[in-house]
Amino acid sequence: MPGHFDWSGEGGGLTFVGRDSTLSRVARIESGQSVRIDYRFEADSLVFFSRITESLEPGVWRLSRPKTVQRLSRRGTDRHPLPASAGVGLAMMTDSGFQSYPVVDLSSGGAAVQYDARCLGLWVGRRITVWLEFGAAKGLPVTVEIRHVSRRGCPPGYKCAGVRFVDPCLDVRRAIDKTLFDG
Repeated sequence: MPGHFDWSGEGGGLTFVGRDSTLSRVARIESGQSVRIDYRFEADSLVFFSRITESLEPGVWRLSRPKTVQRLSRRGTDRHPLPASAGVGLAMMTDSGFQSYPVVDLSSGGAAVQYDARCLGLWVGRRITVWLEFGAAKGLPVTVEIRHVSRRGCPPGYKCAGVRFVDPCLDVRRAIDKTLFDG
């Protein structure tokens, strides 16, 4: 729903005011609901989650203060789907020790990995060090940031996480390039 925010520092807090043209939808918004807010400020696209604490009047809601605000950015490189036979995986620490999970697509800036959500908790914004594995080659450590998590297309108990490589070393970049372009 399009609208704007107001901030009152005198205990009023953050309020969202919906546009008149969208007020027919207000019946679906109630106190206590958790909402995702996509916010554009200048050139930045931001997202945060908040809870509706009260409805002040039709089309105006008071929101709880968000704990985090995330800047959205789009992938700058093309993804390359990888067959299971490519042997590319990410090894991560789980409840049962290190486990390797298959990379389903790879780019120079990140990857998508299918993992067992019963053994490993991943959430958007989390940064962890993983070991990028290429076939029989020894794993290369790289820090990743989780960019999205989804169950779509995964068997029961599994999820797919999109990760962005955070400042990969030269060895990691070479191994990715060799897999993508020499494979």
